[in-house]
Amino acid sequence: MFISKSNILHSKSCPNRVFVQAINRQSGIKMGPQPDRDELYSALTENAHLKETIGALREELEKLTVEKEESVQKAVVTANNEIAQLKAIAAALRDEMEKMEYEKRESIQNALASANDEIIQLKTKAIALREELERGQIAYEENVQKIKRAARDEVKQLQETIKALRGGLENGKTG
Repeated sequence: MFISKSNILHSKSCPNRVFVQAINRQSGIKMGPQPDRDELYSALTENAHLKETIGALREELEKLTVEKEESVQKAVVTANNEIAQLKAIAAALRDEMEKMEYEKRESIQNALASANDEIIQLKTKAIALREELERGQIAYEENVQKIKRAARDEVKQLQETIKALRGGLENGKTG
């Protein structure tokens, strides 16, 4: 923006106009071309440019600050969302892992219970077979004893029959 000498000194909107008029009144300077006035104009122009630059820089700084704050807020929101998602994923994975662990323990317990039931059944069957075998063994031994007794009785009876027949033969020869 270009500021002319007359804009600064005669503009009603220029804040430096009052300052220039006050300086002119105190020093008794009348409006007219003077070398000090050009220096004053130059200083005032530079001052106005600096104020405009400061204002523009301040606005730019505020704009950048707002943009930075918005960027930081967006980053915080994004990070918080990501953290929430990661926490949800971790919780879901933890729940799934606990469920799998529970199912694994339950499966192991069922397998152990089934194996224990089978072991009990096999032991019961083994005991029954052992008892049946023992009863069979006892029955066999009793049969063997009966057979031996019957054989002894038969041998004894046959011996007595032989003895009686011999005695009868000896008696019949003698008599």
